[in-house]
Amino acid sequence: MPLRTAILTAIALLVAIKLCAAEPPPRPDTIRSAVAKGLKIIQRSATNYPTHRKCFSCHHQSLPVLAIVSARDHDIEIDAKVLDATMKFSRDFFSRRIKSMRKGRGVGGASMTVGYGLWAYDLVGQKAEETSEAMTEFLLLNQKDDGRWQLSSNRPPLEQSNALTTVMSAYSMQQYATDAQRKRVDAAVKKARKWLSDAKLESQEDHNARLWAAHLFGDGAGLIEAREKVIARQRDDGGWGQKADMASDGYATGQTLWMLLETGLPSDNKMVRRAVQRTLTTQLDDGSYYVKSRSKPIQKFFDNGDPHGTDQFISIAATCWSVAALARSLDAKAVAAEKKTP
Repeated sequence: MPLRTAILTAIALLVAIKLCAAEPPPRPDTIRSAVAKGLKIIQRSATNYPTHRKCFSCHHQSLPVLAIVSARDHDIEIDAKVLDATMKFSRDFFSRRIKSMRKGRGVGGASMTVGYGLWAYDLVGQKAEETSEAMTEFLLLNQKDDGRWQLSSNRPPLEQSNALTTVMSAYSMQQYATDAQRKRVDAAVKKARKWLSDAKLESQEDHNARLWAAHLFGDGAGLIEAREKVIARQRDDGGWGQKADMASDGYATGQTLWMLLETGLPSDNKMVRRAVQRTLTTQLDDGSYYVKSRSKPIQKFFDNGDPHGTDQFISIAATCWSVAALARSLDAKAVAAEKKTP
């Protein structure tokens, strides 16, 4: 390459880097608008689900609760009736199974379903009661000898990570253990943490789970290491893929962005800004995020009225994670500064 061409190329690169670094962060009102648009889809989806099915699901109960609560906690208007109805549906499902859960059985989806259900309890600040005691007992009885909680099926990406199931189960039952259960729960959490520290990580959800576990269980050194590995997996487009050989999508990106923010990475971090920008620009006009399903169906398909046809269940999960992450990215200082701007 001629010297003049090389110099001009280097100058152009430096200018591009400077412009990129100087790019202003997304405005809070832009983020709030995207969250509000996504909430319309999510709240409608959660409302429709009980008209089709009586069983609790992660994608139409826990994840909508996460998105709605995240929006509410960042001063974005929600439909409180939808949140209340979704939690009532969830409590009713598990309360009908108290006797069987105390024997460690009787719940489709097993530990993952119970773990997600108990996490939803925690998200809304549900007080401990008979049902949460039975859910905790179920998890105690279903922990494997090596410390993990095992998935009962393989339906990626939502039902693929034993690591996420283990984190969610260990943390949630820690919050709801009764005095009589406390000693066993503490021992179970210790085993779970050991398994998580040694587990082989494959999917993006696995890596997110280890990061979340380090945060929830107070492992400072582990958190730094896990965060560095998660950030290193960010793609050039600002997103993350479900697997190393897969393109970025709304499920992996939304979940990863939420995890990074939830575990302490500030919203003005350049990696976070890139991810927020990608999440804003990939939101569809109806407020949703499209992700193509790669799971083999084990139940007869039903149309919940959500966007994207036979891909609607993983797409609604992606929409929930993405909306929750956008809401979580709203920085208090930026919001305050925006309010002062004439």
